[in-house]
Formats: sequence, C-alpha cells, structure tokens
Amino acid sequence: MFKCDYHTHTRFSFDGARDSTPDSLCEAAIAQGVTDLAITDHFECNWRAEAAYPPYDSDGAYKEIMAAKEKYKGKLNLTYGIEIGQANQYPEEAKKLLAAHDYEFVIGSIHNLRGALDFHYWDFKKVFDDMSPAYIGYCFERYIDELCEVIDTLDKIDTVAHLTYLHRYCALSDNDYDFMKHSDKMEKLFKKIICRDIALEINVSTLWKGFGFPMPHKDILALYRECGGRLITIGTDSHSPEHIGECVEEGFNIIRSIGLHDILVVRNGEKHIEKI
Repeated sequence: MFKCDYHTHTRFSFDGARDSTPDSLCEAAIAQGVTDLAITDHFECNWRAEAAYPPYDSDGAYKEIMAAKEKYKGKLNLTYGIEIGQANQYPEEAKKLLAAHDYEFVIGSIHNLRGALDFHYWDFKKVFDDMSPAYIGYCFERYIDELCEVIDTLDKIDTVAHLTYLHRYCALSDNDYDFMKHSDKMEKLFKKIICRDIALEINVSTLWKGFGFPMPHKDILALYRECGGRLITIGTDSHSPEHIGECVEEGFNIIRSIGLHDILVVRNGEKHIEKI
C-alpha cells in the first residue's frame, strides 16, 4: 500500500534533532509503512549573506543520503531532496546550491519575509493584541508575493511548502485568522504553479501537533482544485524520526474529500503520480 512522506529533516538541518540521521529516518519510515520518503533538509539562502542560520553541509548530506538510498534499496523509495528557503531574497545562493548536487526533489518555501525574522520568532499574541488581525493579512499578502518570486527564481522547483505557515503561529497564540480573505492573491499563485506543473504541499505537521488543521487548510485546497490544480505532495515536516509518516493517512483523507487524487513522488530521478 502506498504511503509517502515528502517533507523531512535530518541533523543536517540547522533545527534537526541529533538522532535524526538519514538511516534513522529510513528505519522509521519502513516501520511506519512508508513506501516513499524524501529527505528535504533546510537550505536557508539567508545563511551566507546574513549569517542568519548555521550553514548546510551539502556534501556531507549527499554522502549519507546516497549511502542510505543504496542500503534501503528494495525496502524504501528514498528521494534526495532539499527545502530551499527564501530563494527570492538571495537567488545566487540558491543557484549555487542546485548546481552543486543533482537534487531529485526541490521544495520552495518562505520562512521569513524580506528583512524580517522567521515567523517562528514572532510574538503573535502581541501582534493580535497590539496591532490587529489586519496586520496578519498584510504579512500574508507579502508572503504570497514572495512565494511567487520564489517560483520565478528557481528553475527547478517541485512543490510549494506550507502555504499558510503563519496559521501555525496564529494557533499557538490562541488566535485564528481567515486566510480565505486573500483568495484573489492565492489564485494568482495557484495559476503560476499550475502553469509550471509545480505541486502544492499539504503539510500535516499541524495535524500531528494537535492543531486540527493541515497547512493549507481544506478551504484553500478546495480553491486550488477550483483553479485547476491537481498535483499534491504531502509531508510531515518531521525534524526527528518519531513523527515520520504520522497523520499522512489523515492528510490523504482530506485530499480525497475535496476531489484531489494525484500525489507527486520522485523515484530514481523520475516523477511519478500515485492515485489515492
């Protein structure tokens, strides 16, 4: 039975757990019935230019992932991937990275707006209390604009990650926000990715963390389908072995419920569509 996890991190990510090695993720995937696993460590393009993040050891990651691909051949379809953050802000850094190794699967993401900290470090309670929910809308529209820039920047990009990244932090501050207010802006993004056969990720980290919704939530996934979107990737965004494959089936059920059935995976460098 098909089960995939296409957004995972090892210790080669600056925020990966120490025990999160390619081998440990593969072992966890096999134990959880995952058939297709992509290791997509962080490369934040800000790290060299701004020294904002610890550097990514691309050579070390390549060696360990390639060794794991061979070790688990026949047991697991392992894909060598990368999550490139803020490629639009420092495009030369992204291009250098992609030229260094033959990445099979590329996630494009935004974790921080240009000139700002990662949303992880924001005090969202203070934003809601002192400023207003309208500021979240302003930031989300900027976020969508920068995702569009990412798509224009990267020659190779397979999926767009955690579209409503801000939703996680709104929920952590015990606040909610209706991202569907910005459907027009999201439609422009969806048309851009659909034209390039780029998938949209459903990130289930917010499900296994107990928030009760994926990123993006169901209404936005339905909007994507209405715009003609069909390609989906799904990932746990695990930073340790313990959450590999968790809530993927729940994510599949959400996808099916709105009429989406095409899951993108990459096997030995070739794209495949699995029907669910």
